[in-house]
Amino acid sequence: MPGKLLKYSLSFLLPFFIIGNVLIAHYKGIEPEAGADSMIILGAQVIGNPAKPSRTLRERLDVAIPYLKENPNTRVIVCGGQGRKETATESSVMKSYLINNGIESQRIYEEDQSTRTIHQFIYSRSLTELGKTVIVTSDFHMLRSFMLARRSGIEDISELPAAVGRESRETRRAFFREPLALLNSFLFDHPEQQPDKITQ
Repeated sequence: MPGKLLKYSLSFLLPFFIIGNVLIAHYKGIEPEAGADSMIILGAQVIGNPAKPSRTLRERLDVAIPYLKENPNTRVIVCGGQGRKETATESSVMKSYLINNGIESQRIYEEDQSTRTIHQFIYSRSLTELGKTVIVTSDFHMLRSFMLARRSGIEDISELPAAVGRESRETRRAFFREPLALLNSFLFDHPEQQPDKITQ
């Protein structure tokens, strides 16, 4: 009986992970549209004290900076609250990094309340009129982010994925984790089940 259960489990899980990763890979090479009204950069862990971007977050910021310099009228929302092991909000660290790399502070909006991907989109909508929007996140995270952005009412979207090294630990973890996270978000992450405003 245990052997049959294992066999049936593998017969489901293997195709699930293969199909999930094929869909995720489709979004890795997408190019953003020029001249966006807004850009949303999704947060990731910050490390140290004083806090600085982790490798994953730095990759997202570094891919966003050239676009922002080439499109000077695009405003940018940096997202992320403060986790238990973080010494500052992710958004504040992201804002400082952008300013230090030549992005004007008046273009930057901080969304500093979120703890989940869907919150970042819900709260971003309350900060400014988004209009034509570019989403920036890690390449393996783009499909799930696109789905949640659309669910949150952001319609005019293009994507700017930050490439993650093929041999990095984050990529290996994402191969197993992201299809499951995608399924979980598909089933359970709905705006009507989330807070609909920022509490100051």
